[in-house]
Amino acid sequence: MYFKPEMDNENYLLKDLRRNYIRAAANQGWFEHHWLGVPIWQIGEDLIRMQQVVSQIKPKWIVETGTKFGGSAIFFGSVLHGMGLTESRVITVDIQEQPEARQAFAEHHLKSYVADYIVDSAVSPAAISRIRDTIAADPGPVLVFLDDNHNRDHVLTELREYGSMVTANSLIIVADTVYEDLAGSPVGKPTAKYEDMAVSNPRVAIKLFLDESDDFYRDDSFVGSGGPCLFPDGFLRRKS
Repeated sequence: MYFKPEMDNENYLLKDLRRNYIRAAANQGWFEHHWLGVPIWQIGEDLIRMQQVVSQIKPKWIVETGTKFGGSAIFFGSVLHGMGLTESRVITVDIQEQPEARQAFAEHHLKSYVADYIVDSAVSPAAISRIRDTIAADPGPVLVFLDDNHNRDHVLTELREYGSMVTANSLIIVADTVYEDLAGSPVGKPTAKYEDMAVSNPRVAIKLFLDESDDFYRDDSFVGSGGPCLFPDGFLRRKS
């Protein structure tokens, strides 16, 4: 006996396909690319989405946690440059300095768009104060991209601290909410840093943050019915 299940707003086959693609991408390194000669760890679909956000918000400041090799900071700089936002700048912070990032910010032709490279924990009072002071000295629309430590408590702290920097109608983007979906795959095995991705991940942090904050809501307009995404539920918009 066969029956036709009622379909919700998202086709379950498409949902499964996206999930399996992301699990394969994470385990096979499909996210490893270069942007204008600098290593960047993002899938192409998400780069398209992020340039859409930048195009819509036209930020004065893009604050990024998780510099890694510097590719995403240069990516943001290239989008700002392409839009003619020549007075806009990127601030990026990472707990570990990478020589590739230091070289990019010293030599790349878009280096001037990176106003500050902070080597410190993104949740340290010193780093947060330094970023706040830089923004306050030349205020304007602020967009935030969180992409460093993906444990629940760390991301929740970032959301609380950096969320207050986000200006009205702008967004804070939380990367890698799909960490929950990677549990049980080879890359999702317990480590000293990530003991259990199934329970400690950005998705859980977002839920806790939205439960306690009335200032933000999840904006799904950048994902829609498009292709795979590493953070489909990670676009949080500040209310006007």
